[in-house]
Amino acid sequence: MTDSELDSWYLRHVISTENLTTVQARAMLFLSEITMTAAATIIRRRVENAPEDRLWTFGDFATLPTSAVAKTLSRMAHDGVIRRLRKGVYYRPRITRFGETKPDVSRMFTGVLDRKHVRWKPTGLAVWNALGLTTQVPAVPTFAVDRRVQLSASKGRVRFRVVPSLHALSAEERAALDALRDLRRVPDATPAAIVHRLVDLCREKRLSFSRMMRASAHEPPRVRALVGLIGTLLGEDADELAKLRRSLNPTTTFKLGLAGDFPAAADWKIR
Repeated sequence: MTDSELDSWYLRHVISTENLTTVQARAMLFLSEITMTAAATIIRRRVENAPEDRLWTFGDFATLPTSAVAKTLSRMAHDGVIRRLRKGVYYRPRITRFGETKPDVSRMFTGVLDRKHVRWKPTGLAVWNALGLTTQVPAVPTFAVDRRVQLSASKGRVRFRVVPSLHALSAEERAALDALRDLRRVPDATPAAIVHRLVDLCREKRLSFSRMMRASAHEPPRVRALVGLIGTLLGEDADELAKLRRSLNPTTTFKLGLAGDFPAAADWKIR
């Protein structure tokens, strides 16, 4: 092959390769545009067909490309269909004669917790009120979470409480343990009234004492002692209660103001 023939072959080869690459690139771009368009259509239909007064996050469209979800939700916010609350969280209001509905603060932040894969349960005054431990209602919602979390714009609007045991308990059982943690700080209630009420709730099967006792292994000693007192009042298995008692320092006493109400409190070093 002469030099000129070699050059000619080389040029044809390069051109055909470049053409093939260009065709492939254009095909991929075309397919990408189809995918984006299809995803945008799916997202719009899902949002528009769902009930109003609802939060939307990327997690609601986990099966679709993240870039398509981000662009479509951003475009819908620009068009006024939904409202952007914070990064990755959107809200579709319901229009009433009084104007647009506002997003529920609790739902807004729990949506973010879900997106961050943080386990959570409601606790604090809201659940204590539902359990009959207090008549107070919360101005700020409280959530028990399984690890420390920092969310922008959460200060003063929501409280997070990191707890050691969460997944094996119901929200009411987690809140009951939190009430024992805060025994002297539960508003509009005395420590004795709280213990009496928790005993009643266990008897009514609204709370599982066995689950609470297992979870108390990860709680502060005073909570374990209070759980032991509740178990004694319920007449729970003596051997299981003995195991719980052995987890406590025998020289430690807990000044909780309960000795006068419950003679059995002395067995748990509760004064």
